[in-house]
Amino acid sequence: MSRGQTTRSGGSIMVAQPHCVLDAAEITQVVQDLNHSVTLIAGKTTVVRLYLRATSGPAVSVRGAIAVRRSPTEPADTLVSVNAIALDTAQPRDLATCRGDAGLSLNFLLPSWLTAEGPLSVTSVSVVDAVSGIPLPLTASAGPTVWFKAGPPLRVRILGVRYPFGSPATVRAPREKDYQALVSWLGRAYPVAEVISTRGVVDALVPPEFGPEDVNAQLAAIRALDMSAGGDQRTHYYGLVADSGFFMRGAASGIPALPDPATVASGPTGPDDFGWDFDGAYGDWYGAHELGHTLGRRHPGFCGESHDDLLNYPFKDGQLGDGTHAFVGFDVGDPALGLPMKALPGERWHDVMTYCDFQWLSSYTYEGVRRRLLAEDALVSGTDPVPEPAPMAPLPTVTAGAGLGGSGGRPDERRPTRTATRVTSTGPGTRAVAGPGPDGAAEQLVSVVGTVNLTRHEGRIRFVNPVDRPAVPPSLPAGQEVPDGARAPMAVLRILQSGGSPPQEIRVPVKLNSELEPSADRTGLIDAVASAGPAPEAVELIVDGQVVDTFRPGGSPPALRAARHEGAEDGVLGLALEFGQDLEPDLSYSAQISVDGGRTWQTLGVGLKEPTVHLDRGQFQPGDDVRLRITTTNGFTSAAAETALFSG
Repeated sequence: MSRGQTTRSGGSIMVAQPHCVLDAAEITQVVQDLNHSVTLIAGKTTVVRLYLRATSGPAVSVRGAIAVRRSPTEPADTLVSVNAIALDTAQPRDLATCRGDAGLSLNFLLPSWLTAEGPLSVTSVSVVDAVSGIPLPLTASAGPTVWFKAGPPLRVRILGVRYPFGSPATVRAPREKDYQALVSWLGRAYPVAEVISTRGVVDALVPPEFGPEDVNAQLAAIRALDMSAGGDQRTHYYGLVADSGFFMRGAASGIPALPDPATVASGPTGPDDFGWDFDGAYGDWYGAHELGHTLGRRHPGFCGESHDDLLNYPFKDGQLGDGTHAFVGFDVGDPALGLPMKALPGERWHDVMTYCDFQWLSSYTYEGVRRRLLAEDALVSGTDPVPEPAPMAPLPTVTAGAGLGGSGGRPDERRPTRTATRVTSTGPGTRAVAGPGPDGAAEQLVSVVGTVNLTRHEGRIRFVNPVDRPAVPPSLPAGQEVPDGARAPMAVLRILQSGGSPPQEIRVPVKLNSELEPSADRTGLIDAVASAGPAPEAVELIVDGQVVDTFRPGGSPPALRAARHEGAEDGVLGLALEFGQDLEPDLSYSAQISVDGGRTWQTLGVGLKEPTVHLDRGQFQPGDDVRLRITTTNGFTSAAAETALFSG
């Protein structure tokens, strides 16, 4: 009987009504099963999905309403579905099919006050004919009760890497869409209610085609200066490289077994779709993969990647779920970017730490990232960290390509065609920076960043800068140890002292590149803040007992005298710098900006030598009080000066 058919009984007309059954209800944020085993994050966008079917009557389009309650003593809130669905006994759909399609479930978007920390219960469900508004009979059991848990935000600083390319050379840089897409994806897919993000633009110090080790070394040096200036030690740094000139394969500077937000990463971005991603920017999931490494996540070993996960990925072929249809991904969407709600079937979609197509976070990676963020938050706050599960013994090494799960492969192969002195600057518009004099600090600290090739027994010291604050060291809860398979190889920094004082020796971990092929050289990054000793005169990098590079400081660093505007082009402000004297080859400078009148500072360049700075105006907002700080250094001593640029 179709809609509108009637029957007569004693002269009255009766309209047949379909009878509906509620098969299941699911409360999801990123990925979930019907037992609600995946942690729900307080304050995170949350959707209630109802799975209905008709058991009798004509085909009908239905809408629904649910009553939800935070506690038995609180009044219930009634919510209506954001969509309607069609039910037809002639075209029944099983539960797995409905869970795999956001258009086949009645979806309810929970307001933020209902996702605060604590319990939530669905106490009643009702449905109506979407056309007539007539209530329909419904067989439904009580809905689920779930618990929302508080968690820290993800803190990330995204630095777009600008570089010249082509003939004639033109400047290549990420698009606005690339930044927006990455922050949105992290907010939708990561186990956080908020992504606290800042952004800037830096110039690449190595000509193209540079690699991630070059960018990551630059990021590590920038981060050390930012942390010295009072930055939040929980902040992760990510470099975004536009593929409009060349494709730079992404990598993290390591996969830390201990909570260590100082691990940096970088990767490409652009409009390529890879055959499955059609939102106009692939740097979102790519960036989530590399940032996942900085949060201790390893490759599960599918679709051509290394198999180095110490815990064993639970689902075959890198999928979000298996044949039981238990886990289904869910993207809540982003209206600002034109992205709708979307269900992600567990047997088609794959974990973001694989190289497979159709990437999202599995329950395994989601919970791992959540635990690591809690541990990082405790690392800085001083509270007891949440223990992570003890890793199993390392898995045997397998060759790239083993354990293939569908299409995919390596993304680049899938791509379509403290300071010793501070001096007063005398230039117009500048002022002296208050700070300790030669007798100020009892312990002089230096940040040393370098690259190492363990296979070839080589290394290079890239950056040496005096800093004011030590880094927060990684640590694990008492009684928990790092398994041998996750221990990082070590190098040594030897800081030689003048006047016959004994050298300072510091063992530092080599953070191995996260994307190494089985046959590739074992390359990585060293990134340490250490005491320079009473009279430092040189830094040696020692690999396998051999000195592979030596840094020696230049002469006394000159102060900035003036910064003159050189005009603006394509949103980039040029500044010509004048120093007290020409910079010697062994001297460099860093550039920092403040958008709050000098209360906080962020580094936009380190290791700079050319007397010109380019600032992207896009990172400033109307009303910003923008100041520039230029710090020249020979590695051990520095001179800094500030100048007001403009008020936005």
